[in-house]
Amino acid sequence: MLLVGVCLVLGWQITTVRYQPPAEGALSRNNATVVVADPSACPASISDGLATADIVVPLAEILGHCVRQSLAQLEQQGKAVILPHEWRDEFSTLPALKSGQAVYRVKVSFSTTPQGLWSLVLPTTGNNPAILVNDRLIGWGGSFQTPVARNTNRPLMFTIPQGLLIQGDNYFDIYVVSEPAATGFLDRLVIGRAEVLEASYQRYHFFRSTLPQIIALVVLVLSCAMGMLWFYRRQDREYGFCALGGVFWSIYTLDQFVVNIAGSYRLWDWLSVVSLGGLSLIGVFFIHRFLQQRYPRTEQSLLISLVGLALLLAVVPEAWFYGLLRFVAYPVMCFSLLYVLLFAAHAAWQVRSADLYVLVAAGSVVVLLAFYDLMVIWGFESLAYGRFLHFGAPFVLLAFGWILLQRFVRSLQAMESFNVQLIELNQELEARVEEKTRKIAQSYETIRILGQEQVLLHERSRIMRDMHDGIGVYLTSMLRQLENDTVDRQQLSHAAHHALNDLRLMIDSLGSASTDLPAMLGMFRTRIGVALEACGVDLEWNVDELPPLADFGPERALNLLRILQEAFTNALKHSSATCIRLSAKTESKSKGSSLIIIEVCDNGKGFNLEGRAGNGLKNMRYRAQKIKAEFAIKPSVLGTCLEIGLPLPNV
Repeated sequence: MLLVGVCLVLGWQITTVRYQPPAEGALSRNNATVVVADPSACPASISDGLATADIVVPLAEILGHCVRQSLAQLEQQGKAVILPHEWRDEFSTLPALKSGQAVYRVKVSFSTTPQGLWSLVLPTTGNNPAILVNDRLIGWGGSFQTPVARNTNRPLMFTIPQGLLIQGDNYFDIYVVSEPAATGFLDRLVIGRAEVLEASYQRYHFFRSTLPQIIALVVLVLSCAMGMLWFYRRQDREYGFCALGGVFWSIYTLDQFVVNIAGSYRLWDWLSVVSLGGLSLIGVFFIHRFLQQRYPRTEQSLLISLVGLALLLAVVPEAWFYGLLRFVAYPVMCFSLLYVLLFAAHAAWQVRSADLYVLVAAGSVVVLLAFYDLMVIWGFESLAYGRFLHFGAPFVLLAFGWILLQRFVRSLQAMESFNVQLIELNQELEARVEEKTRKIAQSYETIRILGQEQVLLHERSRIMRDMHDGIGVYLTSMLRQLENDTVDRQQLSHAAHHALNDLRLMIDSLGSASTDLPAMLGMFRTRIGVALEACGVDLEWNVDELPPLADFGPERALNLLRILQEAFTNALKHSSATCIRLSAKTESKSKGSSLIIIEVCDNGKGFNLEGRAGNGLKNMRYRAQKIKAEFAIKPSVLGTCLEIGLPLPNV
C-alpha cells in the first residue's frame, strides 16, 4: 500500500506541472478580451505557399487584415475573459466560436520604454496562433492550411523586435484557429526579457513536447525488444502482448508532439482513440496471462465491443463523432484500464507477490492519469494544462524492468542452486562410480583367479586323463608282464618306447609351440625321425610358411600330434612303404574361408577303404572331430594319403 501511495502521489504531482515564469523580470497577463474572428476576412484555410516572400499578398498581410477586421467589432461583440480561456465554455454565449477562429486582445502598459530584446511565451494554445504586437505580426505557430498546425501540447516563444514595445499601452493580439472548435483555448501570456524567459521556457518545452517524444521512442524500442523476446519464447505470451501494447502506447503518444498531421483531424483523433482502445484491450489480455488465468468470454466480449466501437466511430457523421469520443469511447477505455488494475490488485491481495505489488503501483498511476484525462475531456479539468496519460509509460516500464530483473535474478539464483546440487550429485555419483568400479575390479579379479584356477583344474584333469589313457596303459601293460613268471623282453621294450613317445608328445603339446604350427611340426619331425631311420624309411618334408593358430592350445595340439603319430605308425607297420611325405600349406576355400592342409602320404601297398576300419582310424577321426578339423583318407596311385584340414578364422 505504501508503494501504491507513493506512486499515486508522484502521478498526481505530474498533473500539477505548470509553466512557471521567473519570479522577477517576467510579466504574466490573465485578463483579455475575446472576439470571434470575422469569417469574411479570415479564411478557413490559408495556403502554406503564402508564407514565401515573392508573392503578391503575403501571409503576414492576410493575418494582419484578419485580426484588424475582427478587432473592429471588439467594442460591440468583444467579451472580457480570464486566461486560460476555453471555447467550449462559451458556446452558449458566443455560438459563433463554433467556427473555430477567435482573436484575443491583451493590453500591457509600461511606465517607461522597455529596453533590450523581449519575448512572448504562450505556454499552450489550441491549436495554431498568430501573434501581433502593436498591429505588427511577430510570428505564428505553423501552417494555417487545413489541417492547421497543432500546438496544443507545445509551448511557443516569440521574440519581440526591439523598438516595437513603447511606453504606455501596448496591445498583444492573438489570432487562434482550432479544429475542432471544442478544443480551442488560450493560456495566459507571459512577456519579459528574452534571456530571462529562455530557461523556464526550455524546461517547460522539454516537459510538454520533448519528453513525450523520448517516452514514445523508448516505449517503441523496448516493445521491439519484448517482441524479440517473445519470438524466441513463444510460450511466454505476456511478452508478446507487452510488445503489442507498447506499440499502441507509442501511437497514442504521437498525439502529444506531432504538430503537422496527415489527413483530417477526425482521422487523427480516430487513430488516437483506437490506439488507446488497443492499449486497454492488450492490458486485459496481458494481466490474464501474466496471472495464468483465462477468461475467454470476457476477452471476446471486450474485443468485439472495441472493434465495433472503432468501426462505428469510423462511419458516424461528424456531428456525432466527438460526442461518442467524449461520452462512450474514452470512458470505455478508462474503465478497461481500471478493470486491469482491480484484477491485478485482487490477485496481489491473495498471492502477496512483490511482482504484483509493483505492477499494481504502476497500474494505479496509469489509471489515475487516464481518469484525469477523462476529466479534461468532460470539462472538469482545464484543456490548457494538457493530458498526462502518456506519462504513465515510465512507471510501467520501470515496473516491467523490475519484474524482468527479479525474474533474471531468480533464474540466476535457481541456476546457481541447481549447479551446486549438480556438483553435489556429480560428486556423489563419482563416489558411487568409484565404489562400483572398485567392486567390479574386485569381481573381475575374483573371476580371473577363479578362471585361472578353472583352467589349471581343466589342464590338470586333461593331463591326468592323457597320462591315464596313454602312458598309464603302457605302464600297466609293462607291470603285468613283469608280474608274470615269463617276461617278453621285446614286448616290454615296445611298451616302454610307446610310453616314452607318448610322454614326449605331451611335453611338446604343453610348450609355447602349441600355437606355432611349423615349430610344433618341426619337433614332431625330430621325434619321428629316429623311428623312420631305424626302419629305413625316407622322409620328405614340405612345410610352407603357416599362420599362427591363436585359439589352438595344448589340448588341440596334442590331439593333432597323436593323429600324425598314428598316421606314421600305421604307415610303418602296414604299408611296407620306403618313403613317407609330410606337407603343410594354406588353401583358400569358398566364401572367404581358409584352411591349413596337412597331408601324410606313403608309397606303400595302399589301403582298402571298403574294409572294416580299425581302432586306430576311429581314434584319428575322433581326435580330428575334437579339434574341429576336417579328416579324410585319399587313395593314390602309389600308397595312401591322409589329409587334415585346420580352419583359420576369417580376417
